[in-house]
Amino acid sequence: MTNDFGWHTYSPHSDFVARYLRTGEYLDQALEALARFTRYFSAEVAVRDFLNDFPDETMKAVDAWARDQDHRTRRLASEATRPLLPCAPRISLPDDVALPVLEQLYGDSITYVRTSVANHLHDLSVTQPDLVLATFQRWKVSGLVPDKHFAFIARQALRSRLKKGWPGAYAFLGYAPDAPVELTPLVLERTELVDGDTLSFSATLTTTAPVPVHVMFVISSTTRTGKPREKVYFLLRSTGKPGEKLPLAKDHVLRSTATVELTPGAYSIALQVNGRRFPEATFRVREA
Repeated sequence: MTNDFGWHTYSPHSDFVARYLRTGEYLDQALEALARFTRYFSAEVAVRDFLNDFPDETMKAVDAWARDQDHRTRRLASEATRPLLPCAPRISLPDDVALPVLEQLYGDSITYVRTSVANHLHDLSVTQPDLVLATFQRWKVSGLVPDKHFAFIARQALRSRLKKGWPGAYAFLGYAPDAPVELTPLVLERTELVDGDTLSFSATLTTTAPVPVHVMFVISSTTRTGKPREKVYFLLRSTGKPGEKLPLAKDHVLRSTATVELTPGAYSIALQVNGRRFPEATFRVREA
């Protein structure tokens, strides 16, 4: 294979195994087949049917996959057991069932595997954020992973918690929620826009002490049914220095997507620094 994920032309092989060989008679052969097929096209969706029907036997195989020589099979151990794997059936096992597997994989030499570990923990952070944070604290103390690899896994896994402003995530990553930060009021280039226009904004950050800062911007609106909606976007990671002005600016395109409609009405935008939300500025989206 010329890429990690493989070629889609091989996806029917794993699907066939899940549909027709998911029986006690063929179980060992079927699981071995999926471990091989994943080297040609990622087989995590097919594995989930086995996790539901034969949880103990499949988890035993997953544990063995985590030690496989092929990195795509090792990645399968993490990816197949993700609590919230996209476009895949849910599994009936506890969300944290694969933590022992992740213990084997978080220090993997291959980025493809470490990324799966990060995404797995991101799923788990939805329901058990404290457990994820405790896991990271334990791994950090172990010192088994180079700092840059560990930082990548932690940021990826905690990304939704960062968007929500969870102090525990910011503190763990070295961003003090109570950092001495001040912001000038947000300035918007335009306050009347339509779908497809660019929202340009700017502000200036200052600090009274040298502190790491993690900046996001939050766009708030309501759906056509009146339900509140927030979208949070990463803006900047930097270090604020006393007496220096850190410019914060962005040209953000407002555009409807296949899953999110940009509805006309009142909107607001706010900056979030180390999880702390600052005063918002308002604008309107008009019918095109």
